[in-house]
Amino acid sequence: MFTRLKWFLFGSAATIGVGAYLGAKVKRARERLTAEAIARAGVTTVAGMMNATGRRMQRPGMPVETEGVDSGSD
Repeated sequence: MFTRLKWFLFGSAATIGVGAYLGAKVKRARERLTAEAIARAGVTTVAGMMNATGRRMQRPGMPVETEGVDSGSD
C-alpha cells in the first residue's frame, strides 16, 4: 500500500518538475523568437554565406570560365 503511495508521490513530483522545466523553456523560446531576433539571425546567415562564397572564389587554382571569351589563339 505504501509502495503505491510512494510511487504516486514520486510520479506527481516528476510531473510537476518536468512541467516547470518545459514551461521555462517555452518562455525563453518565446522571448528569443521576436521579429528582430529572427531578422538578425537571417542577416547573419546570409552574411556568413556571402563571406564563405567570397573566400571560395579567392582560392588559388579555381578554374576560370573562358566560354565566350576570345583568347586570340585561333
